Amino acid sequence: MYKYKVKQTETRNYFFNWFQSEYEKVYLFDTYNEALIFCLSEEIKQFTCIVSDEVETTRKTYKNYYTLKQFEKHCVNNSMHFLNTQKCRLDEKQIANYYFYLIGSNNLKKLKKFKNAKK
Repeated sequence: MYKYKVKQTETRNYFFNWFQSEYEKVYLFDTYNEALIFCLSEEIKQFTCIVSDEVETTRKTYKNYYTLKQFEKHCVNNSMHFLNTQKCRLDEKQIANYYFYLIGSNNLKKLKKFKNAKK
């Protein structure tokens, strides 16, 4: 049905950083969830949904999910929701490991942003 295309650019330096070249890798995914997990783990801001040959739409990765910096901030402030503990005793590296663990284990519900209901 739909295909999801993720573009990732990589910069490489050669000969004592005198020369730079950029390489672009393109990944294709069959499901939205696979593409979303890949974009969250690689910290890619947007990806493309291919509807047909002529129609392509872009999806923003961090529209509904926390970035790593946002997650660290909210994890310290609201540790009961994210860590199931009263106080956060983790340092930044351990919180980052937990963030990527949630992504790798497909447990994205803790990474979803809370939207206030408008009245």
